[in-house]
Amino acid sequence: MNGGLLAGGSMALLCAAGHAIPGRSMFYRPIASALGNDLHGGVSSGMWHLITIHFTLSAFALLILAADGRHDAAAWLIAAQFAGYAAVYLVISLRLGGPLRLFQWMPFAATAFLTAAGAYLAN
Repeated sequence: MNGGLLAGGSMALLCAAGHAIPGRSMFYRPIASALGNDLHGGVSSGMWHLITIHFTLSAFALLILAADGRHDAAAWLIAAQFAGYAAVYLVISLRLGGPLRLFQWMPFAATAFLTAAGAYLAN
């Protein structure tokens, strides 16, 4: 069992749950109600669900890799994706007034760090 990948997968699962459950009322519903165009609403809804699916599949992939004892390129790619998400949200948060304005960069960064640590230490 790879503890780093297990922790990274757990964090990714937390990101998925946070996106799908509290994020729905905090962000999805207000955005959907502000969009007056059905096409824009449909695209926004599609993006929301794609992100939820991506977070969930990334979590399951990391959990499977952790249980399998593997540390292949998939773990590094997932770590890079979450690092990119963290960077984007941190920059946006800083532009909005401070690092805690949008807190999502922190669980994204934790997922990236834990996953990369698990992949690195498995060598």
